[in-house]
Amino acid sequence: MTLARFDKWDWILSLSLALVVLLAVMLTSHLVGLVRDEGFYMRTAETTADYIQFSLDSFGRGQFAEPFSKRTITRYFEFNSEHPTFVKNLFGLSHFLFYKKLQWLSFVDSIRLVAALFAAATAFLVYLFGRRFFSRMVAIASVPLLFTMPHIFFHSHLACFDVPILFFWAATFILYAIYLVERRAGLAFWIAVLFGWAMATKHNVYFIPPLLALLWLVMHFLHYRSLDARHKGFVGFFRAVPLPLWLMPAVSLPVFFLSWPWLWYDTVKRFGNYLAFHTYHVNYTNYYFGQELSVAPFPFSYPWGMTFFTTPAPQLVCFFAAIALFLYWLFGRGRTPVERHIGALLFIGALFPIFLIALPSVPIFGGIKHFFTGQPILLTAGLAVVLEGAAQLARRWPKLRKETAQGLVVAAALFALIVPNAKFVMHGAGFFNALIGGAQGAAENYMQRNFWGYDILPLCPVLNAVAPPGARVFVMGYAEGLNWNSFLYLKREGHLRNDIQGTNELRDADFAFFFYEKQNESVLYDLYREFGTARPLELSETDSVYFSALFGRVK
Repeated sequence: MTLARFDKWDWILSLSLALVVLLAVMLTSHLVGLVRDEGFYMRTAETTADYIQFSLDSFGRGQFAEPFSKRTITRYFEFNSEHPTFVKNLFGLSHFLFYKKLQWLSFVDSIRLVAALFAAATAFLVYLFGRRFFSRMVAIASVPLLFTMPHIFFHSHLACFDVPILFFWAATFILYAIYLVERRAGLAFWIAVLFGWAMATKHNVYFIPPLLALLWLVMHFLHYRSLDARHKGFVGFFRAVPLPLWLMPAVSLPVFFLSWPWLWYDTVKRFGNYLAFHTYHVNYTNYYFGQELSVAPFPFSYPWGMTFFTTPAPQLVCFFAAIALFLYWLFGRGRTPVERHIGALLFIGALFPIFLIALPSVPIFGGIKHFFTGQPILLTAGLAVVLEGAAQLARRWPKLRKETAQGLVVAAALFALIVPNAKFVMHGAGFFNALIGGAQGAAENYMQRNFWGYDILPLCPVLNAVAPPGARVFVMGYAEGLNWNSFLYLKREGHLRNDIQGTNELRDADFAFFFYEKQNESVLYDLYREFGTARPLELSETDSVYFSALFGRVK
């Protein structure tokens, strides 16, 4: 297998597309409410920014060790210590630079900028994958098709870990695939560094080294007869191990440790607490075709069905085309050992996240964001198959150029995606495709339509207009509603008047936010009894399907 060269034009095109994605995300940030998790991570960003200022002040006083003392690390990194801090450190750095110092961005956007930069990095990665393995047309078209998936575009805005870990997961598999062809030591080193940052972002990636090692072991013995003589025998076995697998423990672990100051002291205890938190992670109730998913075992079909019904039709075609391509590389006649290895590698990288969540004992929390990490691989490879099909058809009509046929296919797909993206830009976590009947079909099938209490921005102008000074609004924080920190930051951002107060007690509230989820039915009943009305002042909806509402007390 020979990979295409990445030349000057590819650098220009890839960086330009990455910039377009960055601008598209940042220019629509004001349309996306603050999800529940952002409240925690934005507070962490503030604390990290304070740590940066404290460190600079300490250095200025000549106290160079003070920022790294146990007292200081505990003070600034204890909050939200159940997650590594690499991306949270970036949140804090961006907040420190672009809000506190330069004042170029608003409070929220200064933190969300990091997620947008990871989205831009993913655009570059997708272009790199498409160009090196397939063609420039595939590379160019893959970027807009990836980010016109409403769930991915929505999560690209959020100051959370989901798009960063999507980038790191896909990048590890894509760069490892390139390494298998080119065997460059420098690339192996950067794969290990990248994987260290991935570990310091989220625990999803802990499965990658065992998967890579097991796959290599199978491929090594499957093609043992065709191996070079120096890779046979006991010593040859260790020579044959791909360099990234050696470097991951040697490089990735130190990068992970250095990226998370909380582990610098009481390392064993603190790391054990981190593992325990995720081993027994709380499960948030979901509804799947009317079935309440709150206690294991969960249905094996859940992440497969959710992927099938939340992926737009054009990208879903690419999903299945990519699987066919990887299986062809793995099992097709005349395939080389490297092609078979890469086929299996990309198949695993694309589908393992879905398979993992499908295991009945694995908690389901957060919609599809925990298993969409393979989509950059699937979309790009699948598009290559589709465009090759268009090229084959073009050869039957001599007057139709291959590039024209491929361009028409991409244009038709993007045109079809305009309406769903416009409808769901404010609440992309609730997108369902036409195969289930869109938003209405999903509601009729009792699918989960809302996550994390983010969808109140359309309600804020009405509350600002009708609420008397000092009014109190029920934020539903205890029932998968709005995070308390997120409520405060919405006020800081100017979406809500500063004098409006929040409360988690209906009896104390003059107004109430409500989020339409099946598990919140009891809250709606309590609200009706307390407020004396079931008629909302304002609704947030798409295609007559309600996502959230604002209620006012009947006087």
